Amino acid sequence: MSTDEMNRPPTPVLAAVCIYALLAAALLIGAVAIAIAGAPTLALLGLGALLPGSVALGLWQGNRGARIAAFVLAFPSILGAIVLVFLLAVPESSRAWFTPDELDEDEFGDEEGDEVATGRR
Repeated sequence: MSTDEMNRPPTPVLAAVCIYALLAAALLIGAVAIAIAGAPTLALLGLGALLPGSVALGLWQGNRGARIAAFVLAFPSILGAIVLVFLLAVPESSRAWFTPDELDEDEFGDEEGDEVATGRR
């Protein structure tokens, strides 16, 4: 696997990022339309676009908290919750994307290196 592939999220995570980015864009466009229509105080509802936008960014970066927030935000919609479970929890590539490197087992190979590092023979 190349370095470029390791830095790019897997396809199911990209799909979830697109869902939340489109939601954020729709909320922002709606807020701009409300402001143009002459209700600037209602345009403050556009700040609601920050939440799905930040979830999309967190999913892209592999933030585990963003994954939980994505499930919580999708909970009111049964279909949305099911889709996100199948995108973020079921595929192994998605689970691996949200697992920190520190939790990987035996990162350096075999156990012999551990014995040499500690001075045991």
